[in-house]
Amino acid sequence: MSPWTIEPVTLQRGGPVIVPRQHAPLARALPFRRAAGELPSYTSGADLIGERGWSVVLGDRGGLGDVLLALGLVQALADGTGRDAELHYEGPRPRLMQRCRLPWSTSHTEGPHTVSTRHGKGFTFHAIPERPQAWLDILDDELVEVHATLPMRYYLAAEQALGVRLPADRAPLPTFMSTERARPFHVVFVSATSWPSRKDYGASGFARIAAVLAQRFPAAWTFSLITSSDAEPMAFDGVKVLAGLDAVDCLDVFASAEVVIGNDTGLTHLAALTERPDGTGPHVMGLYGRHAYTKWTTGRARHHAVATTFSQVLALADRCPVRDHLDDALWSGSASLADLPAEVIAEFASDLAGWW
Repeated sequence: MSPWTIEPVTLQRGGPVIVPRQHAPLARALPFRRAAGELPSYTSGADLIGERGWSVVLGDRGGLGDVLLALGLVQALADGTGRDAELHYEGPRPRLMQRCRLPWSTSHTEGPHTVSTRHGKGFTFHAIPERPQAWLDILDDELVEVHATLPMRYYLAAEQALGVRLPADRAPLPTFMSTERARPFHVVFVSATSWPSRKDYGASGFARIAAVLAQRFPAAWTFSLITSSDAEPMAFDGVKVLAGLDAVDCLDVFASAEVVIGNDTGLTHLAALTERPDGTGPHVMGLYGRHAYTKWTTGRARHHAVATTFSQVLALADRCPVRDHLDDALWSGSASLADLPAEVIAEFASDLAGWW
């Protein structure tokens, strides 16, 4: 089934998205055939920006999801202006950024998250999620590759501004390192979100997924639920609640899991970027209600999506509820995460992990 077919619930595996032209979303075609080896139009951008230096503000709103996905822009500038340039991060999360594979120094400030070159900050870029558009790369007379993920949108926009071919074909984000190893049958749920009334599957919903998994397959299951620090105390049979963990501490929890299932939120994106010592990481399933599941994702092969009808419509039209002032409540329950059946989510998780 095409990822652009509207269904009550859609399940989308991570990795490249190649579809027939008639199933492509409403997006612009790249002005060059990238997959065929064609180059962007030459500009002097790479030379000029590399010479004067640059800085990137990783999302003026400062949310973790915005910051992580904006690293696609940082990676593009680093790739295009000299990989040996010394970088520096400053902002509220230096401990987390010290675990990132990008080679940079860090310092703590209360201001916005910023990455800059040490030798100068001649050009400042603001990573604004509502601005970069999706791109279609025409492969032949029948197929196109869809570059709709936010990191790749940033990456391809920078590539054209720089006027040089950048090395990543897709999923340009750096990973975050953990020394933990996977524990069989460990599932981590992420209920923390900036908008609980609209973007939270709910602790009880995650508990239902755990119950379905435990009933379907007898195993030594371990279930962990990460919640925000201000969440009300709760207890569920067989589910360990971890309230208010710092993002850097969540990295080790994610690395110990075979599967992470979470709301469309920054911690879920971080789980998809978590890398174990052997180079692997957990399968991650994001639950998408009021944003396009094709955009708000890392694009990595192990970052998957379960999406409502409203999320699918946004993906097909390449629309943004913030930029386009769309109130998902107008579409009734089509954006409700509660309509994503726990049985369907559990089955998808089992398929990804190979449990049955």
